[in-house]
Amino acid sequence: MKPKKYKIHTKNLRNLMLIILIWISSISGTCQGWVERRQADDNEPIPWNRVWKPDSTSEFEVGTQIRPWTIYDEGMTYILDNMQSMIGVNNLYIIVVMHEEHRPFKASEFPHNPARDIFDAEDSRVTFFPEMERYDTIKPLMSDYEWIRETDWLQLVIDSCRARGLSVGAEVSHFPIPKALVRANPDWQQKNIDGKAENPHMFCPNNPDTREYVIALFGDIAANYDVDYIQTCQLLFNNRDIDQGGTCFCRHCIARACETGFDLEAAIPVLKENKNAQPERDQWIAFRTNSTTELYRLIAEKIREENPGCHLRFNDVLVWGGGSAMDYGMDMKAVAPYLGSLVNQDHTEQLGRENETFELRKKWLATNRKFIGPDMHFVSGIAARMAASPELIKAGIKVALEHPARVDGLALKHYDGASFSLMRAFKQGMIEAGVVGLPPTIGKEVEEMDLDGYAPFREELVEEWGVETKDSGTASYTFDQPSGTYDIRITYFDQVEGQSQVRLYIAGEEKATFKLDEDTDCWRWRRFDNIQVNTGDEIKLVGKAHKQELARIDYIEFIRRKSQANQE
Repeated sequence: MKPKKYKIHTKNLRNLMLIILIWISSISGTCQGWVERRQADDNEPIPWNRVWKPDSTSEFEVGTQIRPWTIYDEGMTYILDNMQSMIGVNNLYIIVVMHEEHRPFKASEFPHNPARDIFDAEDSRVTFFPEMERYDTIKPLMSDYEWIRETDWLQLVIDSCRARGLSVGAEVSHFPIPKALVRANPDWQQKNIDGKAENPHMFCPNNPDTREYVIALFGDIAANYDVDYIQTCQLLFNNRDIDQGGTCFCRHCIARACETGFDLEAAIPVLKENKNAQPERDQWIAFRTNSTTELYRLIAEKIREENPGCHLRFNDVLVWGGGSAMDYGMDMKAVAPYLGSLVNQDHTEQLGRENETFELRKKWLATNRKFIGPDMHFVSGIAARMAASPELIKAGIKVALEHPARVDGLALKHYDGASFSLMRAFKQGMIEAGVVGLPPTIGKEVEEMDLDGYAPFREELVEEWGVETKDSGTASYTFDQPSGTYDIRITYFDQVEGQSQVRLYIAGEEKATFKLDEDTDCWRWRRFDNIQVNTGDEIKLVGKAHKQELARIDYIEFIRRKSQANQE
């Protein structure tokens, strides 16, 4: 028997195709999500066009931060010249509430600060001029240093950045309330399950006084300063388990939990007996995360109320220790709707590990992108300090930019401890990883030149390598870049024991001479403008030591004149 034949009428065919199209449309979002998840899981690079511009119109953010004492010591013009030319910065934020910390962090001295080797940051002093009428029980504390206290450092940075067209922000760091104040007020402190202050410097976010202060602080900045964002990395809860001092079980948390339907007071004896008791444990965890989310919601709403052009940015330091944000009571997915942008405070490069694979970075980027969604502005930190090397910086940038999380920018961590070499490597790493629009650095490491009387350093000198001579030395090479007019910048180390001299020759003609006479004991540079250099010219640096000061130099850079660059 022959197989039965079926006829499909045209009308039925149209209906069938319509049904198929509707079905495809209904699952397209699911399919797209599956593809994105698969790419993220497999860690496959996704093509992503990143276009850099030197100002706030840039699609791709390149940022770093600054602190008041660095501005005071180096000068804002000098700092911005370094940041823009060496790093490619188009975004800068100042830390306006800085916690107690020795700077430079875990390093012996600042590499390019001419006034001091170290600085011990004060206990959460504000470095802007607060509107005191906004505050009630808790008032902002100004610096004990008159030279910090007398200047509105936030306004200074805003004015300087806006004059150059840069985006600008402010950061309230880990501890917005001075630790000494919290220690002096037991009722503000977080309590463990036994009612003791586990970390007497950590305030409870459910205390009405502390909450009011923190919200007022962010509102004050948003209302009175022209910033694009206010960034924070404040720590709200510790990451300990209940039997290890986990917080918080204070009377304010008990009262707030009761308002939300959770009887925390009744749960305490149960959790003392068994920390894993259910549903009490899950209720406690949920209460912590809900408390965090609520505070960030109130902060974000206050910022928007005061300044619709400003948003809350979270600087995620919570995963750096190897745990998760949830361990600290931070549900990133729940907080994300109240954020305008997110930064991963990743410091992997500074560990200086050989054969680094950046596994933490890869996992961290994937996790946070999943939490915040595909559209939120997302920045990856790159640690250009301490044991980092130019090779590590470039490798870390490549990992970040090729990651399926598709980051929208990079942040150099941190300017005050970053050597000039690492800054240049940061920009070069972006160029090599495909960021479009960045002007390349044209120059030469002096230790790579032909040396006569000069010898490379035997060991690193304040995070830099270079050459030195106790008498006189020459370093030379043949210029292989296009002919043109350049500004030439020479980097050197200026000791206090003498006033050595450096001369610059182009094609046998002396073009510049200067003495190392600032006596700063740090890395400095001199720039000589509007010098003609031709392809094939011999570039020669001649150094002569003086007294106990060695003639030390590191790098010569050729900066194209803007008029010439525009013509090309």
